[in-house]
Amino acid sequence: MKYLLLCLLSVWGTLQLAAQQNMPTPVTWSFQAEMINDTTYNLTFTADIQKGWYLYAQDLEDGGPIPTTIAFDTSEGLQLIGNTEEEGTALEGMDELFQMRVKKFKHQVVFTQRAVIAEGTQLVSGYIEFMTCDDEQCLPPTEIPFAFSFRG
Repeated sequence: MKYLLLCLLSVWGTLQLAAQQNMPTPVTWSFQAEMINDTTYNLTFTADIQKGWYLYAQDLEDGGPIPTTIAFDTSEGLQLIGNTEEEGTALEGMDELFQMRVKKFKHQVVFTQRAVIAEGTQLVSGYIEFMTCDDEQCLPPTEIPFAFSFRG
């Protein structure tokens, strides 16, 4: 019986991995740090979105899609200034999949977070959590890591 259970778990894990590998990846991310002055940077997170797919905004009501979230790892050398701004081709209105008003982006969206990076800080890292849908389906929320390197 233990052998059968072990085999079933092994097959299930293999199928899950295969399903994840065949899952479409309609959003690709790139990251850039632009120096404003000696200690201040604009950290940009650019999402390129395939035609027909959408990426959801940061501020959404509960009960709908997962909003895009940029989370920074705790670092004494990082001070965020203001909120993360988002700029792109936005669609706002009733979403048929979720039956609620949402804000979502198509084609490309750029998220920008201004930050003060203390002298000696070499790395700022974290992750982006996001959800993407087309007109018929949504993919599970995804987390991807990011890192910005600075000269120490």
